Amino acid sequence: MKDADKTIAQIFWQRVAERESAPLFIYHQEGDFPPFTHRGRLRTMSWGEVGRTVKDVGMGLMALGARKNEAIAIMANTGPEWVMADLALLSIGGRTGSIYPNNLAQQAQRIINDLDARFVFVEGADRRDALLALRSKSPQIEKIITIGCDAGQDPLCMTFEDLRALGAARSGGLSAEFDAAVAAGRLSDIASLIFTSGTTGEPKGAMHTHESITYTVCTGAAWLPIEPGWTDLSFLPMAHIFEQFAGPLLDIYRGDVKVAFARSMDTVARDFGLLKPHFCRTAPRFFEKVYSAVWSKTEVLAEMTAGTFKAALAVSRRVVIEEGLYGRAASGEDRKNHARFQAHNYRHILDLVLGGNLRFFVSGGAPLSRGINEFFWCLGVPIYELYGMTETGGATTNRPGGARPGTVGQAWPSQGWPSGGGRTQLSPEGEIIMKGPNVMVGYHNRPGDTAKAVRDGWMHSGDVAVVDADGFFTITDRIKDIIITAGGKNVAPLKIEGLLKEAPLISQALVYGDREKFLTALVTLDAQELRAWADAHHLDGTYAELAAHPRTRAAVEKIVQEKNAHLARYETIKDFVILDHDFSIANGDLTPTLKVKRKHLNQKYGSLLKSLYRTRRQPDTQQHPTNKEDRYA
Repeated sequence: MKDADKTIAQIFWQRVAERESAPLFIYHQEGDFPPFTHRGRLRTMSWGEVGRTVKDVGMGLMALGARKNEAIAIMANTGPEWVMADLALLSIGGRTGSIYPNNLAQQAQRIINDLDARFVFVEGADRRDALLALRSKSPQIEKIITIGCDAGQDPLCMTFEDLRALGAARSGGLSAEFDAAVAAGRLSDIASLIFTSGTTGEPKGAMHTHESITYTVCTGAAWLPIEPGWTDLSFLPMAHIFEQFAGPLLDIYRGDVKVAFARSMDTVARDFGLLKPHFCRTAPRFFEKVYSAVWSKTEVLAEMTAGTFKAALAVSRRVVIEEGLYGRAASGEDRKNHARFQAHNYRHILDLVLGGNLRFFVSGGAPLSRGINEFFWCLGVPIYELYGMTETGGATTNRPGGARPGTVGQAWPSQGWPSGGGRTQLSPEGEIIMKGPNVMVGYHNRPGDTAKAVRDGWMHSGDVAVVDADGFFTITDRIKDIIITAGGKNVAPLKIEGLLKEAPLISQALVYGDREKFLTALVTLDAQELRAWADAHHLDGTYAELAAHPRTRAAVEKIVQEKNAHLARYETIKDFVILDHDFSIANGDLTPTLKVKRKHLNQKYGSLLKSLYRTRRQPDTQQHPTNKEDRYA
């Protein structure tokens, strides 16, 4: 397999030599108008320009005293500086310690101290000042390198540009040393420390080698249906292994595509229209938002009523899903109608919402609703859902010629990898376990946790799954999340929560009921959808006031009953409570990757949920309603 014997830094420098003047990055700077343009032209950075910055930054770190195998932290938004800082660290034999940019300063400090990091890249004056305020508890920090802001008045800080200038000024004595460090890199060297999002407690730093990165980019590029000249849109946090290993670094391995960086998470929807990417990776929340937006504006986006659109999607499902993925022949009339919908209706949606060039998505990080997945397939944009962990990278995936929405695909294809690649299978208890070059070396400074997680070389995921005859994995739940009702029924809350979140009005859901006679749920509402729904029903008020309104409860009750119709009797939600606010990262309800912290929420809202059992003596015995949801599911 091409370049399987090289570190990602060595691969990068080889591509720089091959592609010197070709564009690599597309990016935005403050003041650009239109966005991403400079003097009327798209703002790009060539391979050669990126290479010169990477080398200058690397030599700047060497001038500051950075040593081989030293961990250096990056707490910044996804953008050119993050990737160039990472490549600089990896080039000089350092280790990148990733911190989510939305972490609180105290959380970031714990990670910085765990890494014993002397050098920290930080984006923004607020983050800079927050770390400075905590400096007495991190005495090892020697330099804070700021991105996107000045260094302020504290001599502990210097800007990214000043670091680069320092490296350029010292190039005469450090250039050869830098090149030697690149050449000396080995696949067995630790390259990246990626911290878990914290759903099960304090974040732990998974240590990955250069081989883990090279394995991912080589084998991933072998199956991803990317064509030369395409544009990738990067916007997920680089602190997440999904974006870090399968995003810009995979594009760099290929060497023939451009990486466009969204301005921010808040502008992603608009940036699709400006940058017109061909592919990208994202988490299920993005698809839920797009799904909701399309359904709320079908007359404009699809030029169809909601009912007509639903009927069209039913036709397309028979053609795209039933015939295309499962081989069950569709009628000629269905094929003809699907082609018409694609040309005159779906195409309009894709142009207006996703820029018009998008060919596929890759989804990961959390479970994706099968209904929403199939919705995008029917529109003509496949979603290849995969499965992996911070500790393992990609372990299973759907891919062209082998895709089944509702599953996380088959074992990660690694044909051609010299050592045979990774292995993914189920333990006798049904737990997903993984072994191979993609699996972490261990948790940083946590030998006890490492020994519990990795046994006989197999990473134990904690995720329960089933595998069909064709090798497709379907995750049923987390071992620790399984609810056992008073009647002894095992319930997977993720499945039920995913169903509820298919409804655009619902933002988050937490299913509750361990050792109880029936299930209840905690529900939060999508602020944008709530406002639109309230306007349509001539209601006014704040989020909290609308959440408490009887008509809102009736709307949510209808959604719950519609979803209950798709569940076994013991899985149905018998009662629920609507919170007067949404879950958030800031109040500790969500991880930086927007997963619910189940244990935390059960404790925080336990009394509220238990009150539902005191006010409701017996489970609802009414029959499931026969009416179905108006929207595609």
